[in-house]
Amino acid sequence: MRRKEFLKSMAFLTFGALFPNSKKLDYISIENFKEKISSFNSSDPKFWKLIRDQFPIPKDFTYLNTGGLGSSPFVVAHKVKEETDILDKYPTPNHDLEKWWKVKEKCADIFGCDKEEIALVSCATEGINIVVNGLPLKKGDEVILTTHEHAAGNIPLLNRAKRDGIVLKTFEPDAKNWVGNLERLEKLITKRTRLIFVSHITCTTGQRLPEREICKLAKDKGLWVFLDGAQVPGMMPVDVREYGCDFYTTSGHKWLLGPKRTGILYVKKENLELVQPLTVGGYSDAGYSVEKNELKFQPSAQRFEYGTQNPALFFGLETAIDFLNAIGIDKVWEHDRALAEAFYQELIKIANVEVLSPEEENFRTAMITFRMKNITYDKIVSYLMEKRIRVRPVTEGNLMAVRVSFHVYNNEMDVAKILSEIKNLAQS
Repeated sequence: MRRKEFLKSMAFLTFGALFPNSKKLDYISIENFKEKISSFNSSDPKFWKLIRDQFPIPKDFTYLNTGGLGSSPFVVAHKVKEETDILDKYPTPNHDLEKWWKVKEKCADIFGCDKEEIALVSCATEGINIVVNGLPLKKGDEVILTTHEHAAGNIPLLNRAKRDGIVLKTFEPDAKNWVGNLERLEKLITKRTRLIFVSHITCTTGQRLPEREICKLAKDKGLWVFLDGAQVPGMMPVDVREYGCDFYTTSGHKWLLGPKRTGILYVKKENLELVQPLTVGGYSDAGYSVEKNELKFQPSAQRFEYGTQNPALFFGLETAIDFLNAIGIDKVWEHDRALAEAFYQELIKIANVEVLSPEEENFRTAMITFRMKNITYDKIVSYLMEKRIRVRPVTEGNLMAVRVSFHVYNNEMDVAKILSEIKNLAQS
C-alpha cells in the first residue's frame, strides 16, 4: 500500500475520536463461551449478538476493516494478560515446548496440515521473508506475481530482486473470468520461471484466486507456489493439502482475531530442506558444536523459529482459534459472505458507484471494494470515519478505492448504516 496516501487519509484520527465512552463488557471464559454459544442456532440473532458482545468495539462504532486488523475478543486479551502475569511471577527464558506444540496442532488443524509443517512467526510478512529469502533463487530466475499484492509480498520480492538479480513478472488479476487468471499467468511462464507468488484472496478487491488450479499449473510446470493467505484463515475454511501449494502463511491479527504480532507459516515437509534458514538461534537447531563446526537443524518447520519468544501471544492465538472453532468456521464463512453479499447487491444499484470486486459470486469474499465517480477515495474514507464507520483505503494496483470487510462482530445494521452513508455521498 502507498503509505503516504494512507497516512494522509487517516491523519485526522485520534484515539479519542475512535474510542470515546468505550465500555468493557463482563468477561466470560472460553469454556463458558463454548457452552453459551452451543445453546443457540446460528440462524438465531441471539447467536451473533452473543458473539458481538465478546468484543470491546464500542456499540456506536462500525468497524469494517478486519482485512487490515481484527479485534480480539475479551477472552483472548484475558489469556494474554494471564500468561504474561504468570511469566512475570515465575520468569523463565525458555518457553514450554509441550504447550508450544499444542498451539501448532491448533494451527495445523486450521491449515489442514501436520504440526511439523508449521512455524510460529510474528506475522505473514515474516513468513514471506523466510521463504522468499531462503529459496535457492539466483540471478535471472523469474517469479510471477499479481499487480495486486500487498507490500508484505512486494517488498521482500523486490529486495531479493535488488540483491540477487531475480526477475519479477506481474499480471493483472482477471476479475471476470476465473480461467482468465490461469491464462494470464501461464503466458508469463518461461524456462527461467521458478516461483509463483500470489495472494489466495487479494487485499485490494477481496478477489479469491483459483488456488487449486494455480497450484496444479505450477506442479505441472515444475514450479514452486506460495499462497499468501493473510486474508483467508479465520474468514473461510482452508486446506493447504488440497490446494497443493508449497508454502502458505497468514497473520494472526486479522481474521483469526488473535493478538498482534502473531503469525503462522506452512512449509510442506518435502520442502523443509529446500528453504535455507537465514535467521536462526536457540530452538532452530537439533544440536550443534562450534568445536566440530557442526550444526543440525530441527527436522520440522521449527527450524525457522529462533530465540526468546513471547509465548503469551501465541497462547492468545490458540484461544482465538478455540473461539472461532466454538462458532464454527463454516458458520463464520456463511455469516461473513451473507453480509458482504447483501452489501454488494445494494451497492451496485447506487449511482456514481463503481464496484471493483468480481461480478461473479464465486470470486467474491467477505471484502468488497468500490470507488465513486463524484468523490475521491480519501474523502470517502474521511467522511465515513466522521460517521464512525471504519473502512480501508486501497491504493495497491493504483485502484484508489475503498475496501469494506465484514466479520463475526458485524451485522445487518452495519450493512444498512454504511449503505445509507454511501447513498448520501452519491447524491452530494
